[in-house]
Amino acid sequence: MNYNSQKSTKLTLALTFIFCALLGVLMFAAYPFLIWFLGRQRMADIKVLLCAFYSCCPAAWIALLSIIKLLKNIMKEEIFTYANVRSMRILSWCCAFVATVGLVFGLLSLPVFRFVSGLLYLTFFIISLCAAFIMLLLRVLINVMARATEIKNENELTI
Repeated sequence: MNYNSQKSTKLTLALTFIFCALLGVLMFAAYPFLIWFLGRQRMADIKVLLCAFYSCCPAAWIALLSIIKLLKNIMKEEIFTYANVRSMRILSWCCAFVATVGLVFGLLSLPVFRFVSGLLYLTFFIISLCAAFIMLLLRVLINVMARATEIKNENELTI
């Protein structure tokens, strides 16, 4: 790995730790922030947003920890390993979970149910679609990475 790749990996790792800190702060500050941003008159919206957010927090933490593990392996120049493939699979399942949560809350927030504002359901659908697309991209990369790992392991056994 050349200097630029190592530097980029360290930068990505630093950004991941920043996201960990931001998620930690947001977990404590979400309620007051939403009260400030939306106002107390939209408590129904705030409750739905908080339920969706806190439902996704475990997946976000697991994803961030998987990213940290993956980046540390890359820094040790352990690229095509089954551990990295596993970390990427965990990431894709976290995205699938967030996509599912977004879809469920989007369906529950449809104006037909009338307990939240009309634009909120659209936001959940957009989040769900984005998470599903990221999951799809990750699945493609996982398949490439898994095959490359298999080829690498076969080549190491060849004399």
